[in-house]
Amino acid sequence: MLCLTAALWIQQAQAATELEARDAIRAIAQQALLREDFSALERLTEEYRTKKRRTSSGLWKLTLLDSGIEAGMGQLYRNRDPDTALREIEARIAKWVQRFPASPSAPIALSQVYIARAWKYRGSGAAHEVKQESWAPFFRYIAKAREHLEQHKRVASIDPRWYETMITVARAENWRREAFDALLNEALSREPLFYETYFRALEYLLPKRHGGTQDIEAFAQESAHRTARQEGRGLYARIYWYASQAQYGNDLFSESKAVWPRMRAGFDDVVKRYPDAWNLNHYAKFACLAQDRQKARELLERKDIAVIPQAWHPSPLREYCIEWALPKVRPAGIADLERRWSETAVGAPRPATPPAPPASLPGREPAR
Repeated sequence: MLCLTAALWIQQAQAATELEARDAIRAIAQQALLREDFSALERLTEEYRTKKRRTSSGLWKLTLLDSGIEAGMGQLYRNRDPDTALREIEARIAKWVQRFPASPSAPIALSQVYIARAWKYRGSGAAHEVKQESWAPFFRYIAKAREHLEQHKRVASIDPRWYETMITVARAENWRREAFDALLNEALSREPLFYETYFRALEYLLPKRHGGTQDIEAFAQESAHRTARQEGRGLYARIYWYASQAQYGNDLFSESKAVWPRMRAGFDDVVKRYPDAWNLNHYAKFACLAQDRQKARELLERKDIAVIPQAWHPSPLREYCIEWALPKVRPAGIADLERRWSETAVGAPRPATPPAPPASLPGREPAR
């Protein structure tokens, strides 16, 4: 039987698309945890962390490995008493620590177990929907995660996921902005190129949490400046791309302060470095939402870009954008749409957002 690491190389080699490569990494990590193959997890995390391996779209493979570990934990939780499942997962991670006492990954994984347990008490609803008796165990397990991270900081903070997890704790515990900024600056001074640090920080800065639209715009510009030598202006585009998933959906340009010329320049740098179909499909979608007909047409007319349905939400959105962007097709009502977009743009400091797709196309882009 092939070892898990060898199986991963084979699956990745056979992966034809970005999404298949992501699934392969997640699947191997999930199975490694379930089979207690901690040697495989250690080899992969070490390589992905030290060599900063990425997928064809630029996503860190370390993030996907982490996602697979979390999926394995979720499988152990599924349809079982939470306390019993938690004890089993803790015991499993304890074996990992015992076999690899210098591992940065095992303490991070255990902290994520505590965070997951906290959210099982709280639930995913808005704060006012949470039962009063659920808050105490929620904060107790969040505090337990923080304490565990702090205890293992010397060993585990060489991995950027330590800071990613601690930022998650900071958001849950409602840290003051000064403390949050200090943590974020420390994280980015250690590893300025790990995308998930920026995405977790963005979640803290969302208007529905601790920040506002101007905070996000300033953060996006500062992040692009920080990483300009390696990423060009790409972080500006990636941060707003994630913001659309985390809160704004297809209303990004009407509800946030995203500046399309900056985002377009960021996408140009993203696809220059990572010309993957996943990135190009999203570039075309955002160009359409930003009412940049020329760029949308340019991307939608390219025959070398494979269509990725998962990039377009709701699913008929791509067809809707084609009808608007390409002059060959002039569906009924397009003139009225153009007139309304033009009226919206009058006096606007940035390109106007086209209206939401028709009522027959409900929904927003789901979280990544």
